[in-house]
Amino acid sequence: MNDFNLIPQNLEAEQSVLGGLMLEAGSERSQMAMSMLKPESFFSRAHQVIFSEMRELVASQKPIDLITLTESLEAKSVANQAGGFAYLAELSKNTPSSANIVHYALVVREKAMERYGIEKLVSATELLYSRNGMTTTQKFEAIQIMFTDITDHAKTGSRRGLRPLIEVTESWTDGLEGRMNGEKVRGLTTGIGSLDDLLGVKRLVRGSLFVVGARPKMGKTTLYSSMAINCATVEDEPALMFSLEMPDEQILEKIIAQKARINPNVFYPDMTKSDFGYPGDWQGDFNKVQGVLGALISTNNLYIDDTAGPTLSHIVAEARRIKRLRGKVGMVLVDYLTLMTAEKAERNDLAFGAITKGLKNLAKELDCVVVLLTQLNRDLEKRTNKRPLPSDSRDTGQIEQDCDYWIGIYREGAYDEMANQAGTELLLRLNRHGNSGVVFCEQRCGVIYDCDQEAEAQKRETAAPTQKRMF
Repeated sequence: MNDFNLIPQNLEAEQSVLGGLMLEAGSERSQMAMSMLKPESFFSRAHQVIFSEMRELVASQKPIDLITLTESLEAKSVANQAGGFAYLAELSKNTPSSANIVHYALVVREKAMERYGIEKLVSATELLYSRNGMTTTQKFEAIQIMFTDITDHAKTGSRRGLRPLIEVTESWTDGLEGRMNGEKVRGLTTGIGSLDDLLGVKRLVRGSLFVVGARPKMGKTTLYSSMAINCATVEDEPALMFSLEMPDEQILEKIIAQKARINPNVFYPDMTKSDFGYPGDWQGDFNKVQGVLGALISTNNLYIDDTAGPTLSHIVAEARRIKRLRGKVGMVLVDYLTLMTAEKAERNDLAFGAITKGLKNLAKELDCVVVLLTQLNRDLEKRTNKRPLPSDSRDTGQIEQDCDYWIGIYREGAYDEMANQAGTELLLRLNRHGNSGVVFCEQRCGVIYDCDQEAEAQKRETAAPTQKRMF
């Protein structure tokens, strides 16, 4: 048989790993090798059984040696599946030391990754040949998920589907140890300190759908771009901006002005005037523009798509592409929901509900946070208290069911010319992972500035002591 047709495997490397673990299971090298592998990483069924039992012994804080391993396998009546005492003794005898165990574990893992890739590609081919009622587009979407699985498996060794509790426990323990050691294994920050404090130590949990609802001119896009900048620069993770309302060049200007904290009019100088008609130091601010733009480009973390009326499948496909390209995605940001092209449905709420459910699934699939902006109904403006609620979302009754966070934006200045035009309330109405509440901030020249929460709350209560608040 031609070598090309052989299933990827290396039985000698598998034997060396198992033999090394029996010799020095407690060594740092052996622990590293064990963390790199899963039972299915081994091609031989006998080796899968042996390694699985070794992991259970380690979890039970029992030693791994020829005697304890044999007794444990016999107690479960699987010793014959593992080759019996004679085979275990041969593994231990033929492995002089565990010095190269990490190298052998890497070989075993890479062969397993190749087998997994072949398995997925065969499934993709079978799907294209099948006549199961799926459309070609649906088949391609399913195949895209398979490619995402391959990428994830290559980077983390994890795969989808049912996982034994011991694997879930290992992943959870790794995350817990990382948090205790001060490593960055929490959720993502928003870039607004007081909002992050309200969200709590978990921050924005990965795999979540974060919905921002407001009437026009409240600052939805300002919050959207602020979160994208923070993800790209502070979290140092890719932020994918789908701008359905604003062209990409306008988004770029908004991002630069926000990051530099300058007036966006700097991009539109009046060359007939000595001061360019700019309320400030135009040259100084333009120098900031150049510095900020260079810094943003150097992160290579911001992506902008201004496709008009994109479908859910377009956003999903592009997000998966960046995940394959970069290995991870921090945030997917969509501005805004009702400008997307929805599939045909009996009612608008059902059509847009399918989109919110799809975006929630995308957040889980890519282990990222999806930020979704949504326009609210005019009816809220008929109320005495115009602070938004999740039920105010237009044509999107399912949002409350699908989202993990729902935040409304309210500016008193939008309804009262005498009020502070910069004053803004971020109303965290829904939070499946922690507390809800209100955060006070200010918007000036398209930039969000945090406030002293206690002082701002007292100021507003003094200004309107009889006004009934939602929080």
